[in-house]
Amino acid sequence: MTVSTKLFADTMLKRFDTLNEEIQLRQTKVSTGKEITQASEKPLEAVQLSALVEHSTQMESFQRNVKTAQDRLALGDTVLQEADAIFVRLREQAIAANNDTFAASDLEAIGIEVGQLREALLGLANTRSSDGQALFGGYATDIIPYQQGEDGRVKYLGDGGEHTLAVSESMRLPTSVNGGEVFMQVQTENGSQSIFDIVDSFEAALLTHSGTKDIVTAQAEGGMTLRINGDRVPREWSFDLSGPDGTTTIVAKGVVGGSSERVLEAINAASDVTGVTASMVNGQLQLNSASGEIKLSNLAVEGVDRAEREPTFTMSVGTDPVETFAPKIQSLEAQLSKIVAGGTDIAISRTTVGARLLRAETQEDVLRTRSVSLDIRINELSSADLEQVITEMKTLMLTQSAARQAYSQIGQTSLFDYLK
Repeated sequence: MTVSTKLFADTMLKRFDTLNEEIQLRQTKVSTGKEITQASEKPLEAVQLSALVEHSTQMESFQRNVKTAQDRLALGDTVLQEADAIFVRLREQAIAANNDTFAASDLEAIGIEVGQLREALLGLANTRSSDGQALFGGYATDIIPYQQGEDGRVKYLGDGGEHTLAVSESMRLPTSVNGGEVFMQVQTENGSQSIFDIVDSFEAALLTHSGTKDIVTAQAEGGMTLRINGDRVPREWSFDLSGPDGTTTIVAKGVVGGSSERVLEAINAASDVTGVTASMVNGQLQLNSASGEIKLSNLAVEGVDRAEREPTFTMSVGTDPVETFAPKIQSLEAQLSKIVAGGTDIAISRTTVGARLLRAETQEDVLRTRSVSLDIRINELSSADLEQVITEMKTLMLTQSAARQAYSQIGQTSLFDYLK
């Protein structure tokens, strides 16, 4: 076939362009160290590489989430450790306060310390993370979750949500514990209470210890005069009554402040057991027995589950002097078990945080291993074999140089050269 000069020139120029592109491609591979610089070079490998890179980016996101979870959990552990130490101190003071040899000034000093410990607990409960979010507020992270109301009681304004972060395709890791459960739902003998109510109750018991009694007695000769103090809401009152014939628990339903009828009826219903009778004398409840001692103890009032600074539900006993018979929950003795329950609850919550920290550390190791494996696979697909690429580039450059020389020589040859 006859090849014209123009066709030959066009063919050679296209060949030169192709060689230049091949050389430039290998120069790019050498400079970047990457095997695939364009998806069109190796479409299948490029798709695989893209998927691996996307997966690696996801791994980095999971690792960041694990780090965030670890930071929040570590802070939570520190806070709960401090709270636990406060309850240890409260327990020590509760044991000391129950020592009968303590003077009123000693109890006052303990009360001052308890008040400061309570403020410290409130500050710990309102701890914020490094990014300014309430640690124990649930999903309500932009508020102060624990606030003191007008009645002096601490209220929880957060919710029951628990923050979680994705740390794998199928796992979400909690970054804290439920603040409502930790600080507001301590299970005690008197039902669920907040740690703040527990501490407030202890402080109130210290303040009223010298002015209230949880056991009152009177001799049969003079009898015992009672006056019921309370509000106008009908409640169940119960107490242990001991007389010459025995002891029983008196339960009076529907009792309101200032009214003694229901208590009178309940006492007289058990007279054959106790040997104590009740009657109304000058508007007051009068207890009498044939002999021996009359004793009241273990007073409990429906709805009263903590000590008060000014006890609302009491019985005024006697006339001169008048003794204040307060619910058992008002006594210092009753505070110790609640403080122990509060400390136990904090310790359990700290155990939960520790377990979650362990999960985070385990997941961190798993993600690190997966990330290394992905990096190896990405490197295998994307990294160029520089020795081979350089060899190919040198070969292409030699081919390019030889082709140029051949083209130059053929291009300089005319028809007369062939006719010689």
